[in-house]
Parts: sequence; structure tokens; C-alpha cells
Amino acid sequence: MRKRFYGRVVLYGHVVPVRLYGLVVLVLLLTAGCVSTNAQPVTPAPTSRTPAPAKVARPWRPGDPQLGAQVLWYAYPGETDASVRTNALRLVNHMVGKHMNALSVTFPFVTAGPTASRVTASAETPSVRHLAMLLDTAAAAGLRITVRPLLDEKSLVAQDPLAWRGSLAPTDRTAWFRSYEAFLRPYLTLAARHHANTFVLGVELTSLEDDQHWRTLIAAARRLFRGELSYDANWDDYVSRHVPVPVEHLGVDAYFPLPGLGDDATVAQIAAGWERWLDRKSTGKLPRIVLSEVGIIAEKGAYRHPAVWKGGGQPDFTVQKRWFEAACQVARDRDMAGLYWWNLDFHADPATPSDSLTSFVGRPAESALTSCFRTWPR
Repeated sequence: MRKRFYGRVVLYGHVVPVRLYGLVVLVLLLTAGCVSTNAQPVTPAPTSRTPAPAKVARPWRPGDPQLGAQVLWYAYPGETDASVRTNALRLVNHMVGKHMNALSVTFPFVTAGPTASRVTASAETPSVRHLAMLLDTAAAAGLRITVRPLLDEKSLVAQDPLAWRGSLAPTDRTAWFRSYEAFLRPYLTLAARHHANTFVLGVELTSLEDDQHWRTLIAAARRLFRGELSYDANWDDYVSRHVPVPVEHLGVDAYFPLPGLGDDATVAQIAAGWERWLDRKSTGKLPRIVLSEVGIIAEKGAYRHPAVWKGGGQPDFTVQKRWFEAACQVARDRDMAGLYWWNLDFHADPATPSDSLTSFVGRPAESALTSCFRTWPR
């Protein structure tokens, strides 16, 4: 491979003037025996490349349900191109094997505190370059792609144990949204250039949803990304009111508490509890709603507080499995636009069950999600 610049050529590590370049190449080719009156094209020597991913049996098409998982990516120090490509290939192959047709990548950004008026990337935010590698691998497999930045809550909780991303109160909202737009800009460009179908402009930002700055932010996003713009609301926010963020589709992070159910509850009972929650908003089909997060810790008592993942309780993998089965049943019965399980760690080997009870990998819940997607009508 050569680089051409300012009248010179770098050839095998040596700088050669352009006027001599043709002669040098001819001499080299003749010396190698590559030029003759019957010359054939020279076949390049094989190079090592990342293997191609497995292919989705039936790629997503408009009107199909989005059947996938949230890939949670907190960057590690020292991540390399090679490690990112390896992890991306391993993860995408696993998802294809579980009958998924969609991938949503969730990654963090930060703010200094609940009243701060600025957001930024952090050391744990994956680089645009590395995210592009995952998106390209997913696209090569035929997976539908969503890009989903998520405000990390560690700095909020450090100042107020009750604070969370849904209770932000920036001192200067104009500055906050201006900062947020600047942060999103390279990721919107990434989404536009690397096959993304959807960009989630916000996740669980309940206290800011009524702000008029969303319209300016959406207009700016439209100039960079022509795909679908979405917003993911928290479960209680969704059922209690109209979510006013003016995007095309709405996702719901679905952690509906069912305090009346014991650990021996049936799938039908859990599904009925979900239906009662959804009926608070509307009955019947919900073809424009995506369940953007569905997950639960594999512990006894988890039905009472599925959004609490502190751990330390008594393990119960059946609790997790039945929750997944019920969520699948409800999403299918309501004709929802899709469902994303929470979550797959970008760095974890999905062939090895995690020690954490928050994971579904290698557990009965994973067989439930596989069956859900394999049998979902399309």
C-alpha cells in the first residue's frame, strides 16, 4: 500500500520522487517476474481479517417486531481495536443464535450533579471509533441497530441518595440542552454513517420532558440523522401521563412492580399484573410502543420491586424466567413494536454464565427469551 503526497511517493519505506516512481515500479515488477506479454492480475497475499459474523435468518423489515437486547457498554481502560472487534463479533454471533433481529447499544455519559448545567462524555464512554466497529459488525449480521446514550447516575447519587436521572434540575436549562446537543452530535453522525435505524434522544429524563428545548434538540438531530428518533420513558412516567417529548416512537423501560405476587406466581398472573399497569394508559394494541428495557434480578421477592437490583437476596432463577415469559406474552398480545432484554454486557463472554444474579446469560431466562423470539409471529 502506498501514500501519495506533495509530489512524492512512500514506497516500501523509501520516499521516491513522482517523476521516478513509474520507472521504479517497472523495475520492481520486472525483477519479480510479474510483467510479461501474457501477464495475469497479481493476487494479493492473504491478510488476517476479523471473521464475518453469523447472519440473521430473517433480517428486520419495516413492520416487523424489533426482537433484541440492550448491549450495555462501559468502556474499559486499554481497550484496543482488536479487543473491540473480538467482543463485537462474539456478542453479535450470540445474539443471532438467540433468534434476535435487533441490537441496541446503551453507553454512558455524565453530569457533575443534579443541578449541573452541562453533560459530557467520561472515561467510560466508548469512543465513536469503537462504537462504529460494533455497529458495522451488527449491520453485517443483518441486525437492526439502535444507538442509545444513557445518563450515568453515580455522580447524582453521590450528592443525593434519592437523586436519579429522572430528577435532574439544571440551574440553566438552556445551557444543559446546548451541552447535551453538543455531546450527542458525534454519536448522531456515527448513527447516520454506520447503519443505525433508530437514535434514542433521551432515556428516563422525566423532570425535563416538558421542556420546550426538545424541539430545538430534535431539529438539530434531524440535520445529522435521517433515521427514526425515539425517547425511552420510565415505566411510571409512561402510565401516569402523556410523555410530551415530540419524537416518532416511544420506548418504555418496563419495571412494573407487582407487590401482590409471591415467588410462586404463574406466568399468567404476572402477565395479568403487567396488563393492569398498561391499562392505566390505554387498552388494546400498542403497535407504536417498544419495551426498551425488560429485566429483573434472579432473586426471591423481585416481583415486588423489579427496578431494584442491589443483590444480596436469595437466588431464584425461576422468578427471572417467568418474568421474561410474561413480558413476551404481553408484548405479543399487545402487538408491540418490539422488546429489548436488559442487558448484555459488551465485555462479557455470553458463553459463560455470569456470577451476577442481574444477568440472564446462561440461565433459564435466556432459554425463555430465545423461545419468545423464535416463535414470535412476523
